[in-house]
Amino acid sequence: MNDIPPHLFSMICRIAANRTYYFEFDEWRINLRNALFEQSTMAELNIGFDIEVLFTEDPKQNLCKYQLFKNTDSLIQSLKDIENLSAWRFFGIECIDEYETQFLKIASLEMVQYFEKTDLFPQYKSKIIELVNILLTHKYGYELRSVDEKYIKLDQQKGIFYCPDDKSEVNWYDLTYMIISSEAKQVIPENMLKEFECQELNYQLNINFL
Repeated sequence: MNDIPPHLFSMICRIAANRTYYFEFDEWRINLRNALFEQSTMAELNIGFDIEVLFTEDPKQNLCKYQLFKNTDSLIQSLKDIENLSAWRFFGIECIDEYETQFLKIASLEMVQYFEKTDLFPQYKSKIIELVNILLTHKYGYELRSVDEKYIKLDQQKGIFYCPDDKSEVNWYDLTYMIISSEAKQVIPENMLKEFECQELNYQLNINFL
């Protein structure tokens, strides 16, 4: 990843820092946001930068960091080949109006792949599959979302997650949360719910995987 030009690294970090609102704030995420701004500035000034961007040994924090760059990449990949980035000044990006996004997209994807270290993530795949299977066995519905806000389903026979809209397979570590009805909570073992962060919201339960 050392071959990413500093100005592209700076842009990606600055966008990511401004995307941290997508995740619930706590002290670690605030520190990450500040570190991203700092590394962005250092890269912009061409005085070196840290590709690890606030290294952590906490698996949940590493997963959060990956999902932040994945979320940022989804935004960047949606750009046109020639994009007017003047509208992105709220991200703190000073760029010419007409910008060729090809190399920015390549660099952003490389950032995602660099942080895609699944051996450092909490192993939630089997737990999420078990959770969905319990709900379906008791005939309860679920709404499962990915980091890019796509609606996701589980193929029970194959044990894989996929997006019904385009039939594409989805990695388990791209899953961010699930919404179920409050009634469905009664069929889920308490110890399973404790694996995740749960929030009661108007007759439904929001299960966050981070």
